[in-house]
Amino acid sequence: MAFEKYKIKTKSTLWLLSILKGKFGNKSLSLHSRFRWQTLNQKTGMKKLLLSIIIISTFFGCRNEKKVIEKEPSPLNAYFQNSTLPAAIMGNVTREGKMEWSAFGSSVWDGTDTISENNIFRIFSMTKAIASVAALQLVEQGFLSLDDPLNELMPEMTSIPILTEDGDLYNSEASITLRHLLTHTSGFGYDFTSARLNNFKPESWEYEDKPRLFEPGARWHYGTSTDWVGKIIEKVSEQDLETYLRENITGPLEMNSTWFNVPDDLTEKIVSWGTRDSTGFNEYDRIPQQPVTSYSAGGGLFSSPRDYLTFLKCLLNDGKFDNGQILKAESVEMMFKNQLPSNMSMDHNLPDEGLPATVGQFPDESDTYGLAWAIENSEEEMVRTKGSAYWAGIANSYYTVDKKNGVAIVYFTQFLPFNDKESYDFYRLFENEVFSEIKAN
Repeated sequence: MAFEKYKIKTKSTLWLLSILKGKFGNKSLSLHSRFRWQTLNQKTGMKKLLLSIIIISTFFGCRNEKKVIEKEPSPLNAYFQNSTLPAAIMGNVTREGKMEWSAFGSSVWDGTDTISENNIFRIFSMTKAIASVAALQLVEQGFLSLDDPLNELMPEMTSIPILTEDGDLYNSEASITLRHLLTHTSGFGYDFTSARLNNFKPESWEYEDKPRLFEPGARWHYGTSTDWVGKIIEKVSEQDLETYLRENITGPLEMNSTWFNVPDDLTEKIVSWGTRDSTGFNEYDRIPQQPVTSYSAGGGLFSSPRDYLTFLKCLLNDGKFDNGQILKAESVEMMFKNQLPSNMSMDHNLPDEGLPATVGQFPDESDTYGLAWAIENSEEEMVRTKGSAYWAGIANSYYTVDKKNGVAIVYFTQFLPFNDKESYDFYRLFENEVFSEIKAN
């Protein structure tokens, strides 16, 4: 399948041209007439027109956001032109709020537009960080504790038996805590991260999740723990997760493209997604056919690159945003600290010889884990700063948060399978571009 590559035009240039033509986006020019156009007359019109242009230029000089103009082939543009990727959008933000974007391809595969930071993506496991912040809000308010047993609050979770490597089931007396869930040390897994769970086919099963794989706190294993965090949030707050997030995180941060059920007036912003195989890219249904009624805190949100970068910028600023604070600085600090015991590491079930060169190199078992994401800890890492947070969504979207340098990065493509080499390498190239500029300055 062939995909045309589209270069970026600056919104500021288009905005200025539209002013001179008599319009501002979709708004009438009369919005600005008070200080410009109604005062123009034959005698002083040219002077005031020039003054208006100066005002406009000054306004754009103070803006904190821009798109990249590809005057000459940049490493990013060259990479995309030589790739088979249908589209990609990536951006970075500083602690002060300066955003920059690079976009390639169209929002609808084989379309004619240019994908943008306002398009809406299925963010899958990038949902986890938002849900983790929600849980920590309830900890701050005294409704939850990181280390109290959850047996009484969540018997439907703690009663789920453990499946041994021999295929036997047994009930555990050990308590699961919120810290276990947020750090993926609770014992819950995914089918795709555990052959034991994938092969578990009981004739009857009365529980809401598949068996646990080990005793709480015994080791790290990526799984459905954050989905259980979402159920805890709903039970404690007495709200569904969509409502809780809108009232406490996505609403206050004006993340108005971030939903479990995207409102009808926003669905046209949803991008194409699908799967790549030996024949190329095959699309799935772009717009959901039915609303969801059960909200997955582990992977159910839709969001835009701009929204997600706004969320990460808030965490760069210790939970503060223009109109308030969603999380205390102490809680944010905990998110960026390793929460695993000194003798425990992330276990991605990688082969002894490591990942093959034909896939991306996302999993790194030398890194650690905080209360929402992985923490860079590798001595061999040559791009991002040690202590940076990072994670991903299964449809090949990624993010990095570097508090030391005050910068966050998002990268979005939208297809399976995860850890696609071409897409992951593009993300890493973008990371390198951003961090190289920081080092140069």
